[in-house]
Amino acid sequence: MFLLRQPGGTTVATKVTRNPRVSSTVQVKRHDLVAQHFASHTPVVLGTATEAGLDVIVTAAPAVWSLDEAIDRLGPTPGLHAVWRDVVAALVTVWRSTAQPGFDPANATRKHDLRCRRGHQGLEDALTGELGPPSQWSNLVINRRDSMSWSRAFGRLLGVGRPDFRVTCHGDPHAGNVLVAADGTWYLVDWEWSGDHHDWRMMISHLLGGWYVRDLMDHASGTATATPDGVLLDYVIGGTPRLRQFADPAAEAFRQMTTPAQAEQDLSDVARYVALLLLREIPRAALTGRRHLIAPLLGECVRLTMGDHARHPAMRLLASSIRAAA
Repeated sequence: MFLLRQPGGTTVATKVTRNPRVSSTVQVKRHDLVAQHFASHTPVVLGTATEAGLDVIVTAAPAVWSLDEAIDRLGPTPGLHAVWRDVVAALVTVWRSTAQPGFDPANATRKHDLRCRRGHQGLEDALTGELGPPSQWSNLVINRRDSMSWSRAFGRLLGVGRPDFRVTCHGDPHAGNVLVAADGTWYLVDWEWSGDHHDWRMMISHLLGGWYVRDLMDHASGTATATPDGVLLDYVIGGTPRLRQFADPAAEAFRQMTTPAQAEQDLSDVARYVALLLLREIPRAALTGRRHLIAPLLGECVRLTMGDHARHPAMRLLASSIRAAA
């Protein structure tokens, strides 16, 4: 999604995709669904077009920065934190009001197994030449500690349980899809994954993991080395998380959505969803020459599939919210 200033001074949000998974026509219908629940936070669609394999959707942009860009320019200010808290609160209100029993992975608006397999393919494309095929990574050694094979870790990544209910959601709730005006008014853009059959735990992973991934990519560094004994991942996370407070609303959202009987399973599944966010960043890091991020992204992805995920830095807030509720 690009924000473009028009000759007359107005700004529009433009998304251009080659051979899209979801056409602009379908995205307009999904926009209309979101607008039913976020009327004052949903800009109007100005037009769509398809030409030469490119799919275009143009939307009014009542603000000129995304929340991501505002943080880059101004820093993580209390005002921007308040905007994000309001966004998360609005999402949770919609989740709770639209919750319906009968979540079916086959009908999910965003399919976890498909996202995982795309992530695995991206890993193969990005790293096979350097580390060999992932299917042959018989042992991943994370900071001198043996963990498991990639095949086993990927199997755990796939093994997400079903939530008790499905919800309606924007579908890709991260700071790059929130426009924010100078007065704190905010708007949702990019409705590719909007729908009424979502796993709320996947949505929580975006609210929580987006900030964790961004902090990790700002500070972490390491090396990934292929040896006869496996793939060695040596890295340091480094730095105090600059955006830690932006993950706080996700913990409150998790507390409101889970139940005492399901909390541990929900926590485990959110961890897997966050692991997938890390996996999906590896090809981008390799493509953009940031190979120092491959080891931390892959290592933390694997760690999040392991049994001690509640102690993982990305998950401590959610684990604490369970204890506080108990």
